[in-house]
Amino acid sequence: MFNLHEQLLSLQEGEPKIHTTFTFDGVDSTIAKRTLNELTDKLVVNGENINNEATFDKLMCFARDVAAMDPKLVARGLDMLVTGFENQIKQVASTLSTPGYDPTRHAEALDRYAFLFQWAVERGESTASQSRTAQAKPRKRRGNASGTSSSGASTVAEVVPGWKGKLLDLYVHVQQLMQLPLGRVWNSVPERDTFIGVFMRLAHKAMENPAYAKDGDFQTALFSTLCVWLQNYNGLYSLVTMITQNLQHYEHLCEAMAQLVQLAYDEYGGTQLADEVLRDIAAKSFSSVHDKSGPKNTARFLVRLSQLAPKALLRQMGLLIRHLDSEAHIMRSAMSDVIGHLMLYLAAQEEQTEITKNQIGEYFDIIEQRFQDAHYLVRAKVLQVCQFVCSGPAKFPKRRPKLVGLIVGRLEDKATNVRKHAIRALSVMLETHPFSLDGAELRVERLEASLEKITDELAEMTAQTAKQSAKVSVAEASESADEDDEDKDSDDEEKDDDATATGEDAQENGPDFDNAGLSPETAAKAMHLQFQQRYYRDALYFVYQLQEAQPILLQLLGSTNKGEVIEAMDYFVSAVRFRVDGAQEGIRRMSHLVWTPSTSATDGSTEETRGVRAKLLDSYMQLYLTPSDRLSVSENTSRITRNLISLTFGATLAELTSLEELIRTLMSEDKIGALVVDKLRSVYAYTKQQLPQAQRRGAIIILGMLAQASRAIVTDDIDMYLRIGLGAYGHEDLVLAKYTCMILQCLGSSRAKRPGQAPGQEEEIKRLPMTNPIFDGLQRILEEPRRDPEWFPAAEQALNAIYALGEKPDALAARIVRNQAKLVQGLLPKKHDDDAMDVDTNETLPVSSLVDPWDLTRLLFVVGHIAIKEIVLLESVEAELKRRKSDEQPQRKKRASQGAKKKGRKSNAMQVDSDSDDGDDELNQIAGTTEDEIGDIVSAIRERELLFGSKSVLALFAPLLVHVCHNLGKFGDKLLAVHATAALAKFMCISSSFCETNLPLLLALLQRAKSPAIRSNVAIALGDITVCFNNLIGENVHYLYGPLHDTDPRVKKTTLMVLTHLILNGMVKVKGQLGEMAKCLEDKDPRVADMARLFFSELSTKDNAVYNNLPDIISSLSMGTNAVNEESFARIMKFLFDFIKEKDRQTDNVVEKLCQRFRNTTDERQSRDIAFCMALLPFKSERSVRRLLDGLPCYQDKLADSRVYKHFVDIAHKARTQGAQKQETKTVLDEYELKLKEARAKATGEDDGDELLGVDKDDTQIQSQVSQYSDDEEMA
Repeated sequence: MFNLHEQLLSLQEGEPKIHTTFTFDGVDSTIAKRTLNELTDKLVVNGENINNEATFDKLMCFARDVAAMDPKLVARGLDMLVTGFENQIKQVASTLSTPGYDPTRHAEALDRYAFLFQWAVERGESTASQSRTAQAKPRKRRGNASGTSSSGASTVAEVVPGWKGKLLDLYVHVQQLMQLPLGRVWNSVPERDTFIGVFMRLAHKAMENPAYAKDGDFQTALFSTLCVWLQNYNGLYSLVTMITQNLQHYEHLCEAMAQLVQLAYDEYGGTQLADEVLRDIAAKSFSSVHDKSGPKNTARFLVRLSQLAPKALLRQMGLLIRHLDSEAHIMRSAMSDVIGHLMLYLAAQEEQTEITKNQIGEYFDIIEQRFQDAHYLVRAKVLQVCQFVCSGPAKFPKRRPKLVGLIVGRLEDKATNVRKHAIRALSVMLETHPFSLDGAELRVERLEASLEKITDELAEMTAQTAKQSAKVSVAEASESADEDDEDKDSDDEEKDDDATATGEDAQENGPDFDNAGLSPETAAKAMHLQFQQRYYRDALYFVYQLQEAQPILLQLLGSTNKGEVIEAMDYFVSAVRFRVDGAQEGIRRMSHLVWTPSTSATDGSTEETRGVRAKLLDSYMQLYLTPSDRLSVSENTSRITRNLISLTFGATLAELTSLEELIRTLMSEDKIGALVVDKLRSVYAYTKQQLPQAQRRGAIIILGMLAQASRAIVTDDIDMYLRIGLGAYGHEDLVLAKYTCMILQCLGSSRAKRPGQAPGQEEEIKRLPMTNPIFDGLQRILEEPRRDPEWFPAAEQALNAIYALGEKPDALAARIVRNQAKLVQGLLPKKHDDDAMDVDTNETLPVSSLVDPWDLTRLLFVVGHIAIKEIVLLESVEAELKRRKSDEQPQRKKRASQGAKKKGRKSNAMQVDSDSDDGDDELNQIAGTTEDEIGDIVSAIRERELLFGSKSVLALFAPLLVHVCHNLGKFGDKLLAVHATAALAKFMCISSSFCETNLPLLLALLQRAKSPAIRSNVAIALGDITVCFNNLIGENVHYLYGPLHDTDPRVKKTTLMVLTHLILNGMVKVKGQLGEMAKCLEDKDPRVADMARLFFSELSTKDNAVYNNLPDIISSLSMGTNAVNEESFARIMKFLFDFIKEKDRQTDNVVEKLCQRFRNTTDERQSRDIAFCMALLPFKSERSVRRLLDGLPCYQDKLADSRVYKHFVDIAHKARTQGAQKQETKTVLDEYELKLKEARAKATGEDDGDELLGVDKDDTQIQSQVSQYSDDEEMA
């Protein structure tokens, strides 16, 4: 008699006894196949044949030798067992359904099958596990030197063909068997449970394999079997144990166990299973330090279960809610996620009882509390919960305002991940807002108008109701005149109560009134108006919340985190679609992101991998260039054209520059069609009716941007631009003329390689003859007599076009200058007066009677810009000559080599070769034979001819310009002062001798000019002069830093930009002036402070520049009359020391240098500042602590100051808490602390060196401000 329990015990102890010597290990494959065929024939005919001892012995041999057999034979053997088991189940089912037959006779055969499956499957799975372990080790090496086959499979399903499929069939059959009344097959419950337990253990082992867990069909069959076990055979507690163990040890089973619980709960009545599992989880305590896999797996299980079976979780939420206070942040995060899914489930219920509403309210309260969680991942998860909760069918209008307020608050969170999810949550709130009455648009003006209209209607209805109530009261009073006084008093009291109630309602809900006594139609209309009034109030409040968040979102567009930027862009795109006021500013600000370097990933897998630039292009395509399916082709063309033109309305110069690059990129990618270009041309050239200036300007601006990518936009219709922009319309609108001049410049040649252009494909374009009509139009613009400030930018672009297109631009420029000079012939240079440079006083100074300041201003502007263009022209000529020279060299070498091979030719042939080189020799005589000679000749022309040559037009006006700048005050014209100063600066960039002569004049203008525009221009000019003639500015370099202390923020910002450019590009060597730049970190203007932060961030990447200049910076900030206060010093140093903390060698050197500075310090303020700087260093190495100890004699006398001493105590504490320290470091620290206490006691004359109670409150304030500054930096 076969006893399954005993055989299983023997299997655990070793191999069971087999009454045969046959083995499949090493036997010939033919014999093994024949043996399996014989066994198959027996089991297929009758499953009961397994009870035959000889047959069963060979089957046990098969189970024992599974690991040693050919995989194909294993597959046949497993198929044999499954088929025999299936036949046996059919026999059992037939016996149980036929009266009079004893089903217990099948028990032994079933037990034998169970034993064989236990042995074979367990042996096969264990072997596969060992194989996986053995194959995993060689993978860590570069070569497979151990000889292990790299082709071995990682799972049994890959080793044995059809293994997983047969196990799937096995559990299908087991499920069928367990649905039969097995209590009739076995005589006792323990025997039945032993049989069932075999397959449950195999199921548990199968789930451990990730390959099985990923197979949906296999998982369904397995889980269905477990649920039948649970339902019919009291497997509750065993299944609970299995689930909890899987959650603890196997990460891949987290969500699978949730599916198992859901299947049991929904289809098999497994309510108790869910309850027991959840109670077990609720009773556990998780720690984020010691247990990492436990809370993670449990969290995933709970979240998945809340999605699959929220009703099951609701039953135990009273116990699970305690995990909101768990030490493990993963559990707090998971519980927030669970609550979100439960809210969706409750909101989706058809019957919204009071209990359901209260539950939702309580869950909202919990979510709102979690916004303040200490861990950033929990805060981020709460924001994600808000996203999917508010994206559901239920809008929760009463809870949205508070949620939006909390989300807006998280936009300034310290953690980048939280800010990113906050932006996304705000976008979701906007996308799913419930205010859809007016087409879902959220314009404040429209909403306020609607609210005002409804309020007026309600007020009018309230007045009419009051009149009707008064008439009814009079009638009732006349009818009840004969009643007694007691009834009158009672009526009066009731009326007073009604009036009081009505007043309270009106105060709470606006102009409300009692609907009693009104007709049903009037009452319904009043109620409808009240609902509308509340709707518009809520909508306006929502819009106000969005507008409060938009300044923060504008800042986040400049974040260094790509995810934040992309989310902010998505928000502004949505806000523009919903017409949120102020969102257009975000779209304009987004255009600057076009300069962000693009990434190489273009597969579109995720937005962050595609890059900010690609996202920007998609956003603009979505908003402005995507055609609508509801419109025709012509209507879509007009709509896209309007969109493009609208982008130019009110745009600044910086925005237009970024927009130009964006439009050029879209055009180069063929995103803008020819129909749109034609429509833009038609708008620009429209003459039938009066067209708004902004539209025509916008059309030419966009056309100019498109022309950067396609020159054909200009060349196809040049006459149109001459007729409109340089014709009558251009003379009426000089802004239009300016942009027309700009688009005409696209006709000129540019040797700069454009993006996407292959090397060697630069387009060579010839310059135009000066007789071309274009130059006549440009000259007319320059000689336009109208007094319009817009003439200056138009004239600038006209000159740019002349020098970009003309063959001889200087000839036309000279003619224009002569015509301008005729208007100021009466002005003669006289002896100048230094006081005459006081230009911008508020006093009314006499204007020269000899010349009109406007004409003089125009003349000086023109000659000043011509000076710059002449420099550019000379540089282009130099570059062209050098290019020709470089192109000529290979040809000359080739001809020389060919000539050397032709020595036998006649002399007349050699003469012909020499004649062919006459052109090249002529070029050599003019421009020299080397590139250096070409450069020298061009430099000589620039230095001696442009301003001092006898035939130079500029030479005639240089004395006039100097004379005007010396006597600006006598002219009394601010516009003249600005342009004369700018022209002088341009002239000074031409010649070093002229610059050296007039540099004192320029510096005097910088110091004495009261106009911020002049001071800004001079600051820029000094930067240009530094680039052109670095040796001249070397002795006066302090003048470059002077405007940093200017009272006008525009001057400071301009100066800081100039210095940033000069220093970062190595044009100015920093010699102790970085302290002046560092002071800008504390500037009141946030733009100046942000630019200073950017400067030091870039400077820190260049050869230890911050580290090398740190002592000078400390001296500049801490000493002298211009020293900053201690609070500002602390914040600046905290920012700067972040650039050297990561370099141990620099830290060691800074410690030594700062210790030496104590010797030369007598001021207490300086001692505190130096000590504070030392406290900012990390002190991670033993060398740093050793140098601090060695430098103790330098600062021991300064320890009497409590704040100085506190800084050194903090240093010792920091060094001790840096982590795992070596014994040498600890020894040095102990010695240092002991000597520090002794030095403190000696300095103060006290016995105890631990006295720290004397620290001033000011120091605490400084530390708190530094901490706040650090937080702000992290957020930024």
